[in-house]
Amino acid sequence: MNMRRAAASLATLGLLATGAVVGTAGTAQAATHCQGYSTYTTQYGDYQKPTTTTGSRNVTCVLSSGDGYNGGAQNTAVRLLQRSLNRCFPGADLAVDGMYGPATANKVKEVQRSKGLAVDGVLGPQTSRYMNWAMTGATGCTYGGSA
Repeated sequence: MNMRRAAASLATLGLLATGAVVGTAGTAQAATHCQGYSTYTTQYGDYQKPTTTTGSRNVTCVLSSGDGYNGGAQNTAVRLLQRSLNRCFPGADLAVDGMYGPATANKVKEVQRSKGLAVDGVLGPQTSRYMNWAMTGATGCTYGGSA
């Protein structure tokens, strides 16, 4: 084994031992947490969904367990998710409290399974894309399709 390869192997082992490198992050893990929401308009009406910041329309963010507990715009984003889960996915019966707890994570997992997505309980960009969102001021939902 040449000296360069040996040095690279030792460096990699050192990073793994310290936990600095444990693999590559998936899409949901690599994104920032949603801190707001945006309104979208369709021919059937408006709907809102979590985004990086309010009004940004940038969905490359995640909501996951523990989000929303500090209030603010992130709490509103979690409420939008919970309202859509209750209205668009029968049997959810979630408290719309703006806190991403175990019940919200479990319902997101059910949605991910039903849509043919990777199941992790995190609302990431792909789950957001295929999610059915509650229409504002109406009783309907958008249809996100399946993967």
